[in-house]
Amino acid sequence: MNITIIGGGLAGASIGYHLVKMGHTVTIYDREDKGQATFASAGIVCPWISQRRNKKWYRLVTASARYYPDFIRTLESETDMSTGYKNSGAICLFKPDIFDKATKRISDKAIGHPEVGQVRQLTREELSELHPSLTTKYPALIVEGGGQVRGLKLLQAIKTAFIKHGGHWKQESYEGSDDDSFKIYTTGAWGSEQDYQPKIAHQRAEIMHFKLLNQKTVQSPVVMALGPTYIVHLEDDNYVIGTTHIDTDSFDTSPTEESRAYLTEELYKYFKPEDVEITKMGVGLKPYTRDYLPFIGYADKNTFIVNGMGSTGLTASPFVGLEVAKLINNQQTELDLNDYSYIEPQT
Repeated sequence: MNITIIGGGLAGASIGYHLVKMGHTVTIYDREDKGQATFASAGIVCPWISQRRNKKWYRLVTASARYYPDFIRTLESETDMSTGYKNSGAICLFKPDIFDKATKRISDKAIGHPEVGQVRQLTREELSELHPSLTTKYPALIVEGGGQVRGLKLLQAIKTAFIKHGGHWKQESYEGSDDDSFKIYTTGAWGSEQDYQPKIAHQRAEIMHFKLLNQKTVQSPVVMALGPTYIVHLEDDNYVIGTTHIDTDSFDTSPTEESRAYLTEELYKYFKPEDVEITKMGVGLKPYTRDYLPFIGYADKNTFIVNGMGSTGLTASPFVGLEVAKLINNQQTELDLNDYSYIEPQT
């Protein structure tokens, strides 16, 4: 097939990568809009700690996390590029009154799923050894299967492999909407520009970059702090803390003082002010659809939509790319993708 993909974020690149490896002719168009979610992603791969009860979402993200290590090994061997993927574990912090209950909840998810790894409570000494500057005020456990990846490095590696396998990447707007090619729209927050259902909305997600001044350079695990806050070690003494989730119609990607103040307050819950140096803010626009469940399905016989990935995008995109490629190639998918196609295709 001749396939056109509109949108060169992680979802579009991953779909294109898998399709060209199956022998299809694929062209990806990417405008490189400022605010693409990939560029402001912290890169956490640890879906098992989520308290979301949507079973369709959970099946998707856990299958995606299981696929990740093999996908990364293949991609890095094909490109000789680093994606920043590390299976360094995830530290989870809790309030004392729910700590034991949370430990059991996460431990139960590891039963029969070896990719989760060991789930165990940490002593204060163990926590300080893993992350020396992090507060020991809150009880902590570690999920050893947790990992992280650098969103931008991952996208660059997928793009390189896609082109290496014969794909065509055009850094321009797609203008051929009336042609007869099979089209896949992976336009993220800019999905609102298309007339297809489902309706796409987006949130403004801001993250704060900072340095730890008094911690030796050791690879620290991802930290899932209280509420929606996370802390991720990038490299050397560079870290990020995030994130905000603000519904918006705007595509402005300028950092706000309100978000900076909020994230500064969050930062000082977990580190001493004298131990950190705030360096910059990052802004991404994360798309979502009904029930915050990604949409994966046909709009009509020649048009396919993948959107609404939101904060799920970095974890799910490689696996979604494989599943969509299988579906288009008339192969059996691991998941029932009808679960994610909740509109009737136009005839």
